[in-house]
Amino acid sequence: MFPAFTRLFITTVLFSSLILTANAQPPASKPILIRAGKLYDSEKNSFLSKQEILIQDGVIRQIGPRLSAPKGAIVLDLSRHTVAPGLIDAHTHLLLNQKQTRTGMEDASKIPAEERMRQALAFAKADLEAGITTVRDVGNSGQFLDVQLRKLLAEGKAPGPTMYVSGPILSPPGGQFGKLAPADTFVIKQEYRVIRGAADARAAVLEHLKQGVNVIKVCMNTDNRVLAPEEIKAIVATAHENGIPVTAHATYDESARDAVLAGVDGIEHGYALSDSTLILMAKRGAYVVPTDVSREKAAIMVAGIGMKGKEAEDYIATSLNTFHDRIRRAREKGVMIVAGSDYYFDIKGVGRGEGSVDVVLSYFEAGLSAADALRTATYHAAKALGILTHTGILKKGMKADLVAFDGDLEQTFPRSLTKVKTVIKGGKMVYQAAEK
Repeated sequence: MFPAFTRLFITTVLFSSLILTANAQPPASKPILIRAGKLYDSEKNSFLSKQEILIQDGVIRQIGPRLSAPKGAIVLDLSRHTVAPGLIDAHTHLLLNQKQTRTGMEDASKIPAEERMRQALAFAKADLEAGITTVRDVGNSGQFLDVQLRKLLAEGKAPGPTMYVSGPILSPPGGQFGKLAPADTFVIKQEYRVIRGAADARAAVLEHLKQGVNVIKVCMNTDNRVLAPEEIKAIVATAHENGIPVTAHATYDESARDAVLAGVDGIEHGYALSDSTLILMAKRGAYVVPTDVSREKAAIMVAGIGMKGKEAEDYIATSLNTFHDRIRRAREKGVMIVAGSDYYFDIKGVGRGEGSVDVVLSYFEAGLSAADALRTATYHAAKALGILTHTGILKKGMKADLVAFDGDLEQTFPRSLTKVKTVIKGGKMVYQAAEK
């Protein structure tokens, strides 16, 4: 439960925006008929022309050419747009807003819970307006603030994506830090659940389950520490016994391999994955969430830490070549690639929604086709989250989460991906771009 101040704060700040959102939505009882110029079929991984979608009571009722509009239906002419399933970002940190400074994480963690929640609500709205209708939030959210945020959004008290949450990250001693100043060690207790032995690992998972998490996130390695094999095995076994998946922050190949051998469902980041680890991942059905950035965003971020000129150009080229190589190798080895932005930065000129969607563009720049890149944030992401039965695909009986991009997304992917025209979530129009 929220303290009284937080409840009052949320009510006051959101009142006007909720009225505007409600006024923009058609009545839930009215059917919506969408006439799409192109439609992305994530199940078949192809683009179809001149398709129509009939939505009623939050569900897709029909898809096909030349559908009949029921009496009283709202007809949306999106004949100059591409309609796709609502995007899924499988690696978010909505409750973290970090500046690009040496102590950015520590400083962001010192912000009071009420302020972090206020920021998170704004970030959730920004993601939604960028076409992201579902997110998986994987830690750095205090002690279960993500569970509280999920509840707010699910109850319709603020506009935002459907949330799946992990709670505090399970980590070795020290959290994700090599070393902290004594005054900043509070961050570890506030943001992480430190594991000390196999029995404690099992207890930590059970604690998280009582809080209602959807996934367990573990930090396999920091700069100088790792979870012990018996600890990660206990985490995975306990989570799987209770029907909860486990995903692992692993930046080094050895730690990623240890996590896969222990039975985790996915690897986050995986910057240095070897071919042998990728083959093992494919064999065991583990996915990878490459939290990459496009060339343009890389330049902005590098400039933010003071790199300039040839030094910056060389750093970007080397980093992106490495990232792109592991994307191509993962695909060749049959590892499922899942979109996850890991975008939590406070960078002037790059909004949260824009920063989140950018990861899909990075996959396109790595050599994936428009369809394959889009599939990472729809079909693949829904499969990784275990929600493919009702979202991630546009077909009869699925939840009506859709996004319409301006123009032909297949042909003009880099441009169209950032030009969102309409977002529909649960059958309701939650965003409509202003006419120019």
